[in-house]
Amino acid sequence: MPFFKRSDQISLWYLDEGPQYGPVILLVHGLTCDVHDWSWQAPFLLSLGYRTISLDVRGHGRSSAPTPTPNITSWPGPDASPSIIDYYPQTCAYDAAALLDHLSIKSAILIGHSQGDLITYHLATIRPDLVRALVGIEGIYRWDNAMREANAWFFAQPDKVVENMVAFFGYTYPPDTPTFMKAWHARRAREMDEEVLFALAYGGWGDPEFGLGRTEVAVKTWSGNLKCPHLVVGGSEEAVHVDRGVLPRGSELDEIVLIEGKGHWLHQADSERFNEVLKAWLGKIGALPETTEA
Repeated sequence: MPFFKRSDQISLWYLDEGPQYGPVILLVHGLTCDVHDWSWQAPFLLSLGYRTISLDVRGHGRSSAPTPTPNITSWPGPDASPSIIDYYPQTCAYDAAALLDHLSIKSAILIGHSQGDLITYHLATIRPDLVRALVGIEGIYRWDNAMREANAWFFAQPDKVVENMVAFFGYTYPPDTPTFMKAWHARRAREMDEEVLFALAYGGWGDPEFGLGRTEVAVKTWSGNLKCPHLVVGGSEEAVHVDRGVLPRGSELDEIVLIEGKGHWLHQADSERFNEVLKAWLGKIGALPETTEA
């Protein structure tokens, strides 16, 4: 199976499936997850004729998860020494861009879920030349500084980060969520190294200056820089309010769709509905493979 050697410390595992000359979709999972989160979408996208690349973000799945460099409380930046190990979404976005460059891919549609949205949105702003379109699912930049600071206790308990994360998951499920799905999500989280998970979470929303999982930071960083067509899928108005009312539109083809009552992993819980929405929008922007019937 393929690994992309990003540095001496970081190798990224990915799946590259489908026709090598088909239009490319890059799938980026959320926190504590892996490529298997897309098991409900990858076969569907392959059936449409896409070349589908699923990435295990650094710290997850089969990708490298080295111990973070101690005392990193701010994003080191894109030009930091490779010897510095951080888990900020910005760094993960540069990882993804490097993978696409490594595969000689010139244009891709990005689909991200949850914290994966932070990675794909950031990739779209730093490398607009690589991004044909962007799909965000249940992004976590919906919560502002006040909400994040009210929950700062999370970072005061580094030895409990895994169990606190699993406990948080419990608030994201509707009553009819299958038990197997909740168990799967929790078991993967418990496989993770505590220091790595803490660094991923802190980089995601703990850092008040660079945490893209804070509304103010996300808007400051991305506002006016998202130029490609953009589909947002959320489970509630609260989940999409930043895209609907704060971030400027990237294109007249932008669209926001609600799939309510299915929780945070709505692309799994109601995959048929999600896949229908996705296909319809890809057709709307003229991005379906030529062999696909609209």
